[in-house]
Amino acid sequence: MQSFFIRVNEFTMPIISKYSSQKIEDILNEVLEVLHKNDVSVDLSLMILGNSITHIINSNVPVGNREQLSEKFIKAFSASINSKEQ
Repeated sequence: MQSFFIRVNEFTMPIISKYSSQKIEDILNEVLEVLHKNDVSVDLSLMILGNSITHIINSNVPVGNREQLSEKFIKAFSASINSKEQ
């Protein structure tokens, strides 16, 4: 699978994942299963996932790149939200 990247100083963020859809789906299902098993509310789920993202960025991205990466992440996140009812 070919990947394209957004360069943020020394850090790159994939536009198309280098990981298989199946691997992403499997991990996502495991995370959601833990939240479901613990009967976690929507607001607590968002807090937990947000804290996880913060931890990942703060632990793995150089300080000088964090702001730019978070801005790119926010744009990608916002674009992925379905704003129309289905």
